[in-house]
Amino acid sequence: MRYDAAHFPEDLVFQQTADRTNFQGRYVLRHPWTGTESCEAAASYRSALAIRTEHEAQSLADLTGWNVADIRGRMHISATRWWQRIW
Repeated sequence: MRYDAAHFPEDLVFQQTADRTNFQGRYVLRHPWTGTESCEAAASYRSALAIRTEHEAQSLADLTGWNVADIRGRMHISATRWWQRIW
């Protein structure tokens, strides 16, 4: 089942039952977390997210032959790192 906020107003809720029949589900988040927490785990996540997003752009370019700059633009990521924007 696929859903979005316009067609399903609340998130799915999983609950434990007595039924022991095997069941497999997959819950895929297609957008990054944008919370404002400042803990160590959040900082680590943000650092890993930037690396992962760049890797995804490079992989898509390698697989399709598309221009990686165009892919970055559609993903709303910058090709330059923060230290490159200083000068």
